Amino acid sequence: MKQKGLRYLVASATITTALSLLIGGYATLSVQNSQIQVIDSRLNIIADSVRQNSSAPVSAALDSAANQDFNVTIALISSLGELTIINESQLNLVNPPTESVLSQALLSAVTVQAAEDYRLVSLIISGGDRLLLADSLSSTNATFTNNLKRLILFTFAADLIAIALSYLVIRRNNRKLQADSLARMQSFLADASHELRTPLTVIKGYSEMLSKGQISEDSDRENAFARVNSEIVRMENLIHDLLLLAELGETSVPVREDIDFSELLTSFSRDFQTLNPKRVVAMEIEDGITCLGSVDHMRRLIQNILNNISRHTPEDAPVRIELSRSGRKTLLILEDGGPGLPDSSYREGIALLNRFDSARSRDTGGSGLGLSIIAAIVHEHDGTLALRKSTLGGLAVEITL
Repeated sequence: MKQKGLRYLVASATITTALSLLIGGYATLSVQNSQIQVIDSRLNIIADSVRQNSSAPVSAALDSAANQDFNVTIALISSLGELTIINESQLNLVNPPTESVLSQALLSAVTVQAAEDYRLVSLIISGGDRLLLADSLSSTNATFTNNLKRLILFTFAADLIAIALSYLVIRRNNRKLQADSLARMQSFLADASHELRTPLTVIKGYSEMLSKGQISEDSDRENAFARVNSEIVRMENLIHDLLLLAELGETSVPVREDIDFSELLTSFSRDFQTLNPKRVVAMEIEDGITCLGSVDHMRRLIQNILNNISRHTPEDAPVRIELSRSGRKTLLILEDGGPGLPDSSYREGIALLNRFDSARSRDTGGSGLGLSIIAAIVHEHDGTLALRKSTLGGLAVEITL
């Protein structure tokens, strides 16, 4: 449970971080791109004025920048590569750009990385000189850095909130699960204590009567010993059931091997048909269906279901046994024509330590742990267990592996 909770916390933090960075990063980049577009728009307005007044490009650039109140750097680079600043701005343009950058800037505005990054547009004017239009990116970069810091702080705060909320949810769910588990355990202990107390009372009573000589007739003594032996067998079966449940509940990795499920089920079904000659047993078992698991536990699974049918249905009630494969899933259905269960008993996700019907388990001498064992074995094999009304009129047990 702790590992699942830790995985849930990690998943929540990961998802929150990913969403925050995705949305916040997109917003931060959008703001940066918008600011760069504003700078490029200024440079292109001046460049258009220069193109329209090619006879006086420098004057056109200066007039356009002054009229639009654009604080941009205007410079000339001679054919010999000498840089001359015509209009200064906040950008401290010291070294001329490389030839490759100047060529790219002829087509569209480009970013020049220097001591102070800037956007650049270049124009060829008469005499082979180049007119440079540049605007600083310091404000844009500062805004981007601040937004990035805010994004990191927001992501960190969102992660803390997500972890805190997830922790509260997990803690609440764990408390509920623990309460449910405790209630099931208390009910189970009460049932197990009752089942153990009943045969012990019978054994104790007959033992006292036999030791005190209160049973003198040979026939009565034989009956008394027979009752004691039957109750001992009942206790033995109950203890075996409890040990199996304890084994199934261990955290160690169970033994896994390839099982010919079709052959295993067919063998049990034929034995059941032989031992119940008055029943009509319909078998629809596909050949060649295998599964990975414990052979002993799968035998016990089938045996418990068939034993429940034998105990709790009339001896002539029909039975249908079906095994089929659908993709990677195996479906096992065992249904009978008996009286069935109360409507509240038909549900999926049967919890451990539940009974089919505690009253009838006691009436028939069973331990009442059959469904717990079935549910535990199905859970061990990563399957699902569901109970429903049978088409034959009684109970249908559906197991998906």
